[in-house]
Amino acid sequence: MKRKITFLIFICPLLYGQRADFFKENITFHLDSIYFSVEGYYWFSNNSNKSNYADIFYPFPNYSDEKIDSINVFNVSAEREIKFIKEGIHGISFNLFIESFDTVLFQIRYRQRLNSDSAVYILRTTQGWDKPLISAVYNLIVSKSFEIKKFIYPPVKSYQIGNKNIYIWRMRNFMPLRDMIFHF
Repeated sequence: MKRKITFLIFICPLLYGQRADFFKENITFHLDSIYFSVEGYYWFSNNSNKSNYADIFYPFPNYSDEKIDSINVFNVSAEREIKFIKEGIHGISFNLFIESFDTVLFQIRYRQRLNSDSAVYILRTTQGWDKPLISAVYNLIVSKSFEIKKFIYPPVKSYQIGNKNIYIWRMRNFMPLRDMIFHF
């Protein structure tokens, strides 16, 4: 039985008081025969005249035999690593603070051991923010010898550098109706 590796990004949009905007993401995926690695940059803004605090939940797939490791959360804007709490096998949670009329940038990295013939990055949770992403960029980097058989979203560009194939997706005003799936 084949199973999919499922990656989710669901960032809880509930804030104390005003609501932050999640408006942009830039994700780089690395895929090989053992691991699917994710390095994501996520932009949040506060368009109100009050500072905001939020509890952010970043879920992972809850398949017990698909191990998530090397988790790192970094507030690029504040230049500091962010402590997070592991929520069992379901994900991590951390705090977000945004000054009034400000923007913050977070980097989240992790990797997951493969045990199937596809990897999925869940995009549909963007709908929970009630507005499309202004900009979304996705990059997939694989060894030239690693064959990708099918994409759910066709890349807008692909090229080779050395022994790597690089696939690129660029979206504007993106409210995804489907998840990104890499079949190999």
